[in-house]
Amino acid sequence: MLSKYKKILFLAILIRVLIMPFFYHPDIKSQHYHFQFLSRGIFNIYEYLSQNKSTLGYKDTFNYLPLTYYTFGITQAITKPFLGNDFYLWLNDWGENKNNYINIIYYMFLLKIPYLILDIGLAILLLKIFNNSKIFYFWLFNPISIYLIYVLGNFDILPTFLTVLSFYFLRKQKLLFSYLSIGLAIALKMYPIIFVAFIFFYEPKNILKHLKYCCFSLIPLIITVIPFINQNTFISSFLGSGLTQKILEYKLLNLPIFPILYLLILINYIFSKSKYKFELAVTQTFLIFIGLVKFHPQWLIWFFPFILIIFINSKIFNKLYLILFFILIYIYIFLFNDNFLFWGHLIPIDSAFIDITSPFQLIKLKTSINPSLLQQQIHQILLLLGIIGSFFYAKKK
Repeated sequence: MLSKYKKILFLAILIRVLIMPFFYHPDIKSQHYHFQFLSRGIFNIYEYLSQNKSTLGYKDTFNYLPLTYYTFGITQAITKPFLGNDFYLWLNDWGENKNNYINIIYYMFLLKIPYLILDIGLAILLLKIFNNSKIFYFWLFNPISIYLIYVLGNFDILPTFLTVLSFYFLRKQKLLFSYLSIGLAIALKMYPIIFVAFIFFYEPKNILKHLKYCCFSLIPLIITVIPFINQNTFISSFLGSGLTQKILEYKLLNLPIFPILYLLILINYIFSKSKYKFELAVTQTFLIFIGLVKFHPQWLIWFFPFILIIFINSKIFNKLYLILFFILIYIYIFLFNDNFLFWGHLIPIDSAFIDITSPFQLIKLKTSINPSLLQQQIHQILLLLGIIGSFFYAKKK
């Protein structure tokens, strides 16, 4: 099946290999700073950071689940011989010279190789699920996923891959593997729990069969969290990630709006007979989520693979709607007062890029517009567009 796509895959990989080394975000350094402790024999990262905070160069807590720590801690340990001693000097340097390491280009290339493997694997999965070469090409060459995976350089591609893998097994009616895959994704990051209800009600006539296997979605999380469940350091670190608070933050009459709208999407999903009802429901959830939640840029990758088939099969007006939505998202992202979300990405080329005026600073210096207020207004437009779009897709059965 893949033999006829060899040249396309080679070109896609080449583009990624050329991009990977030259873009940086501090998240990749802070995450690998924490991952390094596993190779030092530290199995309880939460307790260790709490006890040694005053002596550590980077003082933030580890806000992820244990499986994330073990997965990427082991990955880093495997690649340790290729990283060199200077890697750990850079990893532990949070002073004035933290960006002045000539080997950052090399580190960015090496640390993103697992993301490259998952990214190409996800493209192949999408091809197998939909048997549609357009979605395969679009995933490989669209600027959005390339930005999210290789510019931001965050590990969210792993739970995203597992979520799509879960959908692949769901389509193949292999429910045990579907729930285990989504369970592994949840054990890495809690957000895939949003998708569990869509898996459960995928075939309402087989609820009893789904009920039989649904418990498997919690097994990976339970096994990896049990050793830490009674520790305050773990609880406070995990709650510090902020996703739960952000989802419940936007309220009307003191009622959180996102869970209510999510429930309406789920009800519509249960009664939908659309061939693409799963993808439509995820697209609706994405539109509402972006409008209601103060999201981190890397969170876009969670939903993006499922939106592609909707985009590809849409008429021109609906395509323009989704393009406008993503343009506004990126304007919103670039209006953060954070140079690492703009010129700062390029410090592997030259550390001086961090000192170039960001869009936020430029608007503040050159106009009378408050960039933070402008960002809030764009978010409100996204909410309005999201509600309109979600309602439209609800009717599109």
